[in-house]
Amino acid sequence: MQSIQPFNFDSQQVRVIQGDDGEPMFVAKDVAAALGYNWQVALVKHVPEEWRGVTQSNTPSGVQRLTVLTEQGLYFFVARSDKPKALPFQKWLAGEVLPSIRKTGQYQAPGIEAANVPATMALVECAANLLRASDSGKVVMLRKAGQAVGADTSFLPDYTEDSAPGHVGAMDTASLTHLLREHGLSHSAAAVNQMLHDAGILESRTRKSTKGALKHFWCLTDAGQHYGKNVVSPQSPRETQPHYYRDRFIDLLAVAGMEPAA
Repeated sequence: MQSIQPFNFDSQQVRVIQGDDGEPMFVAKDVAAALGYNWQVALVKHVPEEWRGVTQSNTPSGVQRLTVLTEQGLYFFVARSDKPKALPFQKWLAGEVLPSIRKTGQYQAPGIEAANVPATMALVECAANLLRASDSGKVVMLRKAGQAVGADTSFLPDYTEDSAPGHVGAMDTASLTHLLREHGLSHSAAAVNQMLHDAGILESRTRKSTKGALKHFWCLTDAGQHYGKNVVSPQSPRETQPHYYRDRFIDLLAVAGMEPAA
């Protein structure tokens, strides 16, 4: 039975597939991306056939055919690369990844202990509740947490349906700016956000930026989640951006004391 183990090189995920024989096979597309190539199968055609192949793997989007490299094929490919990241990748591979795989049967990032995982998951749960994150937002946070502790997140869905409490099925959403334009309203998003705040639909939150300054963002309240959801960005999982349900936007305008354009 195959198992997929992801690890990260310079923020790029590289998947390792281990079969029944225990030998690791590296997903060629991931290796190419880590070195800075735009993937195409022709990139690995020069690797001897016995050191490369194709395997099938179950992913959240279904069964995929993946081009893979054996350990020998990986070294052959990387050693002939002229990309600046090739040498750092080789050093990292030889110094950390392969020794760890041989010792434990899986890659374990330096400094990551199993004891950290429950604490990290508890923080994710706390943050998700605090930010009132949508289901799709929670998936984003779990992916980030998985990367931080070296855990496999391939089982997480690529897509989740978000909807208002009590509603069955997905509900289409959009940003406030987009919906105001869609309804022919000239109000600025900043002005309407303040109206929604005064109506109890939004609350103001702050977080520290990477430079230490306080950054402001909006978060839908419990009452506000009747009209939209709190979206979490993969680039900034510590804050939310409200998106509103199209089918309920007219009702939302009424709550804010506004009327739709004639």
